[in-house]
Amino acid sequence: MSDSEFFLASSTRAIVGMDDAVHLLEQKERVEQSVVAKDAALTLDTAKSFLESVFKTILSDRIEGPNLEQDMSPLYRNVRDVLPLNRDADVANILKRLTNSVVHNVAELRNNYGAASHGDDGFYENPIDMVEAKMIAHFVDGMTGFLIQKHRETGDPELAARIYYNDHSEFNDYLDAQRDSYEIVMEEDRTITLTPSYLLFTADEDAYRELLVQYLTAKKEEEVEVETVVETEALTEKAAEVLPEIAEIPVEEGIQQIKASILVSDEARMSVNNNELQYLAEWVIDFAKNKAGIDWQNRDSLRARFRTLLRREFIKVTFSEAFMDYALDSVIEMAAELYPSRMEAIE
Repeated sequence: MSDSEFFLASSTRAIVGMDDAVHLLEQKERVEQSVVAKDAALTLDTAKSFLESVFKTILSDRIEGPNLEQDMSPLYRNVRDVLPLNRDADVANILKRLTNSVVHNVAELRNNYGAASHGDDGFYENPIDMVEAKMIAHFVDGMTGFLIQKHRETGDPELAARIYYNDHSEFNDYLDAQRDSYEIVMEEDRTITLTPSYLLFTADEDAYRELLVQYLTAKKEEEVEVETVVETEALTEKAAEVLPEIAEIPVEEGIQQIKASILVSDEARMSVNNNELQYLAEWVIDFAKNKAGIDWQNRDSLRARFRTLLRREFIKVTFSEAFMDYALDSVIEMAAELYPSRMEAIE
């Protein structure tokens, strides 16, 4: 990188998607510009201001009505109170001491040697050279990048005072798969495409947040159930050897019955073609027999997981939403009837 360029790489990567945080972006650019201008005293000023802005942004995102009129050290103590630095207590304590030192010394250097800290006589020579000022800028870059990334990774949308659209790309894709995007034709044949998720976020952030929380809750439950299934299958691997066999339903017969359970109405019948119907029936049978988990027919949590994953398959084939819940219940009941639990036969 030439002397005419300077880039805060860590913080720049961390704030990708925070396009509305204009002041924060400006603060970062001021640090970069002061280094390019080789103004050591101004670099200290802008580095401290950038760090302070990051603290205030995190606090404003996480709590209602934070006290932002504090000095650097009290501000950072508040940040530590609401932002876990690490899941391990010992590591978190080490990171606390390290970052406390950065905050204290950046503030002290700026107060003693910054451009706007105080006036000196006309022959005063600042002892801070650019090599030290650039080092401070890198320290601040590393810390701000770490804090912003940690903040965004551990943010709870149900509790956060502010959420960011680009932090939830998987959820956005989930919403967009269920509705068509909207296209606006502009002048000169230019078209702007607006996705359903973005429209919901901008028009009704509270509704977006509510659906997001529901989605994340379901996903978390699903992940827990996957772990449970793996553990259960491992624990029952030997037991399965002595479980009684149950006569298998011929595959074609099973497919036909699952198809019938899917087509709960004429409208539902019109929303899927034969290939899609065949795909759904085969998916259900494979999942019920091989992936749903031991005794899924009698475990509410595993049935709920089955239903969640099956819903995703229904969405993929654009099944009629008006009859989706009814069809899901019908299909799972049929699958349980076709493939009963072998555990029941032991009792």
